[in-house]
Amino acid sequence: MTTGQTRQTDPDRTLTGAERRYEKNLERTGGMLRSWRTPARRRLLVRLNWACIAVMAAIAVIGFFWFPIVLAWLPMTVAIMTAWTMLRVTIDARDTAPLRYLDEFEAETLLRARSTALSVLTGLLAVIALALVFGASFEVGDGHRLAYAMGGLGILGVFVGGVIPAAAMARTMDDDDEVDHLRTGAGTRPGAQDR
Repeated sequence: MTTGQTRQTDPDRTLTGAERRYEKNLERTGGMLRSWRTPARRRLLVRLNWACIAVMAAIAVIGFFWFPIVLAWLPMTVAIMTAWTMLRVTIDARDTAPLRYLDEFEAETLLRARSTALSVLTGLLAVIALALVFGASFEVGDGHRLAYAMGGLGILGVFVGGVIPAAAMARTMDDDDEVDHLRTGAGTRPGAQDR
């Protein structure tokens, strides 16, 4: 028996604060968006998140050259927040789940995705910081346009850091999870690895 299984099957274990918050979130959202809890729809939500990020990145970059386009950021913010929230609900927020709620494969996938997300985020923020430093040093364009473009890309970097683990967890969910959700409307159960 692995350490994860011991944690998973110990009924007398007291829940941590993170575990209580996760269970409360599952109780609140477990029955929401039932028709969206299929593999095809989750893949669609992942693609929508990536498409919103790409469009918003283009808006931020184009905004450096033609500032009025930044108004398009507002409807795209609504779009990405909607797609992001729907994705998180349909995967039961497994991308932030305590390890107790994940089987061994899911835990490994999540840790790998979080590592990738951190690498991408730090690399992107380093490039943005360099662009700001050199842009300011050489007085590239208008200062507010450069700051807006790089700030927008920085915000999108945070979304990228969140979408990578969410997309990875969406891929780990199998059809048995969908049957459980459609039948009971329940969220992820402790002991999922005992399937």
